[in-house]
This record gives sequence, C-alpha cells and structure tokens, in this order.
Amino acid sequence: MFTTKKTTLETTSKSKDLVKLESYLESFKVEDTPTLEMPYNGETITIRSVRVTPSLASKIMEDHNKKNRKINKNNVRFLTKEIESNNWIPNGETISFDINGNVNNGQHRLLAIIKSGVSLDILIVTNLSLEAFKTIDTGALRSGSDVLSIEGVSNSTHIAAMVKFIFAFKIGKYSANRHHHRTLSNTELIDYYYELGDDKVYSSYQFYNSVRDGGSSVITPTLISGFHFLLTEIDKEKGEEFLTMLTQGINLTKDSPITALRNKLIKSRVDKNYKLTNEELLKNITYAWSKYLKNEKAKSLKLPANYEVSLETELNSQRTLEM
Repeated sequence: MFTTKKTTLETTSKSKDLVKLESYLESFKVEDTPTLEMPYNGETITIRSVRVTPSLASKIMEDHNKKNRKINKNNVRFLTKEIESNNWIPNGETISFDINGNVNNGQHRLLAIIKSGVSLDILIVTNLSLEAFKTIDTGALRSGSDVLSIEGVSNSTHIAAMVKFIFAFKIGKYSANRHHHRTLSNTELIDYYYELGDDKVYSSYQFYNSVRDGGSSVITPTLISGFHFLLTEIDKEKGEEFLTMLTQGINLTKDSPITALRNKLIKSRVDKNYKLTNEELLKNITYAWSKYLKNEKAKSLKLPANYEVSLETELNSQRTLEM
C-alpha cells in the first residue's frame, strides 16, 4: 500500500526549493485527498491531487521553471483554447518536478491555466530524478484517427482527414496562408464528427470507395469524400454526377466545365512547371462546380479576378436557381 509516512529510501534532506514547492502544493491540495509517498527509481516520490489555480501556476512558473525546453506558443494557444472551451478532460497526465523542485513536465499546461484564468485539478509528482526529463514526451502523440478508432469508427484515418477538411472548408480556412485555427483538436473532432452525422460522413466515404477503383488520381481521397459531403448537401444527384465524371472521366463533353477542370488537374500532376497551390486547387474545383450547377459551358477554366469561394456562396447560388 501507498503510505504517507517516510520510507527508508528517503535518507537525504530535500532541497530548499523542493520544500518550498511542496509547501505551495500542499496548501492547494484537493480537499479530502491524501498525499502519497512511494519508492520510485531510487527516490521517494510524492503524489498529490492539486487544484492548480492561475496564481499557483504563475508562482510555479516564476520560481520553479528554471531549466526547461523552449515554450511552444502554438501549443499554449491550443491548450488555452481547449480549457476555455471546456474541452479539457482530466486524463491522468501529471505535472512533475525533479529533486531540485524544477518543472520537468507540464509548463505548457501551467501557462494555459494562467492565460485562460481557469483552475484545473491535476495530479502532481515531486522528487523525480534529474534523468527523468530525458524521456518526457518522447512517445508518439495520439492522432485524430486514433481517437476516432477508439470511438469505434472504422476507416478512422480517412474519416479524420475528411472531417477536418469539411470543417476547414466550411469556415473558409482552406488557404495555405490561413493555416491558423484551421483544424480541430481531438475532442472537437469527435464532437464535429457526430455533429455532421456519422451516417452522412460514412456515406461520403462509401462514395469514395465506389469511384476510386475505376478513377484516376486527379484529386486526393480526402477531397473526393470531403467534396461529396459538401456538394451533396446542395444537390445530391448533381454532386455525385460531378464527382463521378471528374474522377472517372466518363460522359464528358468538350465544353463541359468538368472536362476543363479535369484537364487542369491532370496537367498539374504531370507538368512539373505547372502547379496549383492548395487554394488554387479548391477554387478551381468550386468554380467548375458552380458552372456545372448552372448548366454553363466552359472549354477552359479561368478564375475571375479576386475570386473567393465558400460553401455558403454555392448554397446561395443554388437557392437563386430554385427561386
């Protein structure tokens, strides 16, 4: 059993900084929880459940973060957003300190607590060896496909990429120079997957499966299934016709905007001097779709100056046709 008494391994006195730190932690300990001591790797470590407030986090960062890696500002922003959005779920991951009372894991969470102004209950381990820092965060991070797989979603790698693409497109963050806040955290990914509708998402994946064998690779699997979801929200029949003709090259006429788009995409694949950026690619697809939806002919695709596109634009054009 764990014990709160001193063990025989703890024969040396603690550093002044560690004693000061543990005094802070003890005063912020979650009510009715024990302070546990146990032998670990030649030391006696202490484990507490601590309510880490912004003020405690600030004190720790000021006095006990003397030797640590460089702060990753993007990671701090991400964690702050997770906490502020109430997406943070306690997962057993600790904030830990070495024998000198210095943080060796958890500085980004501490900064996120400070920035968000929200207190979190966190397990804190103190008195780890100095060598422990070398193995912190060396494992692979859990991906969106991992969490969907755990949720029981089949073909999770493809589904995760598709859901993230749909999200980015719908909020207009598809451009290469609009990368900030364009994706979803793992918790947001699961919520958005169910918000879109698991049946609808899987239907779009099944469509991709139906066209991939006979079709060329003019667009990626993610774009096929992602655009299937987006276009069939507007017009199911025309959306599937558009993508089937585009991917498989069937039933095309010389003056079809799909033919013009397909030729452009193939050229970007085979001609090393002709490349489309991600933004240009998506604009060409949606521009050709708009023309196809309106039954317009086009032997070539030339985007209008300052052409901007969003799903709402295409929805509005369809509503205009139906009025």
